Amino acid sequence: MLNIFSSSYNVSKRVMLIIFITPIILTIIMGLLFVFPSTEKLGFWLLEENSPIELLTFIIFLYTGILGIYTIKNFNRPLEKYAKVFYLFFSICLILIAMEEISWGQWFFHFDTPEEWAKINGQGETTLHNLQGMQGHSGILRILFGLGGMFGIILGSFNKFKTISVPYILVSWFFIIFCHAVVDSIQDRVSISVKYDFAIVKTSEFIELLIAGSSFLYFWLNFKMLKDKK
Repeated sequence: MLNIFSSSYNVSKRVMLIIFITPIILTIIMGLLFVFPSTEKLGFWLLEENSPIELLTFIIFLYTGILGIYTIKNFNRPLEKYAKVFYLFFSICLILIAMEEISWGQWFFHFDTPEEWAKINGQGETTLHNLQGMQGHSGILRILFGLGGMFGIILGSFNKFKTISVPYILVSWFFIIFCHAVVDSIQDRVSISVKYDFAIVKTSEFIELLIAGSSFLYFWLNFKMLKDKK
């Protein structure tokens, strides 16, 4: 089946295998960082605000969003209207998420949050996801993203929606995202230990990186398929 998939998306079997195992390996590595006391500090540093992981997440989200808009706007093959609308909408959402990652430039330019906005923002930043009522509930959005990805894989079974379906090789990405988000949501209601709870909250930054990576791979693989489709 892997051979059929690789030929459909014009990529090698080795690349497909790498795509499938990458989130598994990264998750294991991240977990091991917290298992050993000697690397625990490094693990938490990687997951801090303005850390390499969060900055990389921002870059991937922004690049993927721009790539999606550019590709669809300059696509030289016939494409269903619903597919164009979906890809453009998804691309815009990715750019918005990217800007949320850096508090709309507040990290880089260090401008003050408007006073009235700071009053209703859980972290006093210019972000939307930290507003009262949304603060602390981002796990639900990650659950929906994981479910959406797996539902998108099912759509591949229907020729009518093949254009926007999710490549099944990305199932490992969406499964890990979904499982972590579920655990995170449960942890919000049932505390196990201070250390464990803190680790779950902090590793959500890593999950956001997986979301960014899966979004890029979704666009990259689907655009290759659509461009090579005869």
